[in-house]
Formats: sequence, C-alpha cells, structure tokens
Amino acid sequence: MPQSTPAPTPSRANYGFVLYLGSYTVFGMYMIWAFVPDDVLHSVGLTYWPQKYWALAVPIHVLVTLALFAFCFYPAINLTLIPPMNDNRIISDEFTIRADSVKLPNKGIPAVCDLPLDEVCKNLYLRSEGE
Repeated sequence: MPQSTPAPTPSRANYGFVLYLGSYTVFGMYMIWAFVPDDVLHSVGLTYWPQKYWALAVPIHVLVTLALFAFCFYPAINLTLIPPMNDNRIISDEFTIRADSVKLPNKGIPAVCDLPLDEVCKNLYLRSEGE
C-alpha cells in the first residue's frame, strides 16, 4: 500500500486545476446574477433565478455564522478542554522545569522555566497595600 504524501502529483494537479476553473465559473455566474438587472437576464432567456435578496443574504449569513463560531463557539470549546483549577495536570507534568532547578547567572537573564501556579496568581491578582 503506497504511503500518502503531500507532494504534488499529476492527479492532484488536475483536480486543483478543475477546482480552480470551477470556482471562478461559479463566482462569475454569481456576480452576473447579483449585478445584472432581471430584465436583461429575462431578455437573454434566463428566467428562473432566485431573488436578488439572496445574493446579499447568503454571504451575510455565512459571515455571521463564521464570526459566531470564531468568537463564541471556538473559545467555548477550548474552555471545555482545560482541566479544572484543582486538577494536578495544570500544576506540573513530566515536562516541568522548576525555577529552583535552573542556575541563574550573575546579573543574567533567567532561563525559561515553569512558575508555580500560586506564585502566578499571587503576582497577577493580589495587590500590595501601596497600590
């Protein structure tokens, strides 16, 4: 059984070319339907077309659906994948590099390491008396 590869092949080139031509043809038909007046289309013999309302309504509905997914559903799906705050998986795992296990050079930039969750929460959310 041959292994699937993303490399270009003649059949992929043919399918891509047909998709390219087909998409431009459909887009051209859409533009003609949307912008040419109905009486011109009727005089050519094209009488059965949807209302012009749909030329604007369908793209708007698609964009609103895409925006809803991008700004509401996608973040909600990501939030459902996050473990709860009392789960040990968010505190440490086998790839954790602790700050105390990394040597800090004199007056140097500290190495990349994981900070404990309580320290992060303390620095982010607890304000000192002077602020």
